[in-house]
Amino acid sequence: MQTFMKLFLAVLLAHLLGDFPLQSSNMVRAKHQGIRAYIEHGAVHLLVLVLCVAVFISLKLLTSLWFWVVVCLYVAVHLGIDRAKQGLVSRAKLADSASVFLLDQVVHVSTIVALAWFLVRPSWEILKSQFRWSAATAERVLEAGIVYVGVIFAGGYLIRYLTRDLTAGIKRPGETAEQVENAGMYIGWLERFLVVTAILVQSPSMVGLILTGKSIARFPELKERFAEYFLIGTLLSIGLAVVGGLILAKLWYGTVTLR
Repeated sequence: MQTFMKLFLAVLLAHLLGDFPLQSSNMVRAKHQGIRAYIEHGAVHLLVLVLCVAVFISLKLLTSLWFWVVVCLYVAVHLGIDRAKQGLVSRAKLADSASVFLLDQVVHVSTIVALAWFLVRPSWEILKSQFRWSAATAERVLEAGIVYVGVIFAGGYLIRYLTRDLTAGIKRPGETAEQVENAGMYIGWLERFLVVTAILVQSPSMVGLILTGKSIARFPELKERFAEYFLIGTLLSIGLAVVGGLILAKLWYGTVTLR
């Protein structure tokens, strides 16, 4: 692994540790009260980053003044991003939503890329070698794209048409038949994605766990017409995903043998 990519991954690990398991709920709440929590958060990030670099890269890098300058600047930028997000959310200019969370993480990862580049200064050829797009990779992505999109989305419409008549007699408090169908559609998307992935990674036992988890979650509703809709829809969904997963496994590995 090239030094640039290795350094990027080490800093990324430090970021994930510092932002999630090592950032307590009290620290998050304290950010609304003053700068002290930000200083503590920054100190944690700096410490974890230095430890990750020492363990996974080299102790020699820690003796460079340039390293400490760039790392301290990186931590300051990290805290600035956190402060900007917190300010926008608290002033209701941004909703504290999944999209904002993902955008925040994308910005943080961009600063990690910049940090790794400033410290290593890799050549353009080295960078291209890390993200080389070969013909074989393109073929695999194309095959996976067709199977995943076909099974998850096109398959969802097929199942919806096949089970449309079953929703006519379903009555749930505060929900129409269309809302019942939509709930099943969204669950089905996730279900089929997980099943195809389980087969692709040669772990068919995960399919049983998915079925069990879904059945437990839906157990109180398994009565009258909903039981028919649930069972038929689930069997169609799982069956379609298994077929798709086996096709993709055959294309990628040349076999459909499952362990």
